[in-house]
Amino acid sequence: MTTNYFLSPQSRQGSKLVLFTTLLAFVVIVLGAYTRLTDAGLSCPDWPHCYGYITAPHTLSQLQGAAQNYPLAPVDVKKAWTEMTHRYFAGSEGILILIFSLSTLFARKVKNIKSISIAVILIALLFMQVMLGMLTVTEKLKPVIVLAHLLTGLSILSVLWWAYLTLPLHTNISFANKPRPYLTPWAWIALFILAMQITLGGWVSTHYAGLACVDFPYCNGQLLPNMQWNQLSSDLTTIHMLHRIGAMVTAVYLSFFALCLLAQKPFRVIAMVILALLLSQITLGILNIIWLRPVWIALTHQAVAILLLLTIITTLVKVTSRKMLYDYQSA
Repeated sequence: MTTNYFLSPQSRQGSKLVLFTTLLAFVVIVLGAYTRLTDAGLSCPDWPHCYGYITAPHTLSQLQGAAQNYPLAPVDVKKAWTEMTHRYFAGSEGILILIFSLSTLFARKVKNIKSISIAVILIALLFMQVMLGMLTVTEKLKPVIVLAHLLTGLSILSVLWWAYLTLPLHTNISFANKPRPYLTPWAWIALFILAMQITLGGWVSTHYAGLACVDFPYCNGQLLPNMQWNQLSSDLTTIHMLHRIGAMVTAVYLSFFALCLLAQKPFRVIAMVILALLLSQITLGILNIIWLRPVWIALTHQAVAILLLLTIITTLVKVTSRKMLYDYQSA
């Protein structure tokens, strides 16, 4: 029997924990973006507490204690709760990652190198994320640390999603045609380009350079402003324009890649998803500029970027899995 699917619904029953942890990781990243966009990143001057409390200070006695212990950091209750909510969700995610990873490492049933590697990678990334979360506060939102914190979070999300897609992979599936050999390297290139663009977007966000150019397609009246290549960490216009240039490169390549996928029946749905997300992302990016970065637009812009990343990872898994299973069945 021939099918276009590469994962069995029955084989996913044991992956519910991974899926839930993946969804929680997505929520944590979005909450982190909201925290940053609302300038709530330093609303708690200490870590992991908030003014010495396990919750944001809100009672009269807590507010008085916070004012006494941190006289140079006035309490903004709303922003402090925003920051602590992000920490609670991040802590919950960390616990779930540890449960999944340790249960994988210490399970009595037969394990393979793939599952062990995923567990070890997740534990390492989680440790890095905890340390970067602390440094984000103690180093007062230093851009390189905030960016590393974001990229580590995205790495955790990507590994979790990859684990959900690949760990239950089985070989009781047959394929009529061998997938095109060029799709695998092209999918890897798509993932690399998108990862670079997300990194540039994070660099814009950590430097608050989103409004360095307030018009589109021009930048403050210039189609191509003067770029300060020796000030990539300080000149806001250069940082903003690099993200724009990266967006054009990403849009062109992903459009081309999606059109190639459209030519093959098993990949048509995922190709249409890529094109839809890409169009949404371009529209949101433009609106983010001309509407002067409203929080909900900027937040949606980042969420769609994450969905696009997960879609490219799904494409890569599907391409490589089809090739692997075809080769296995042909042997």
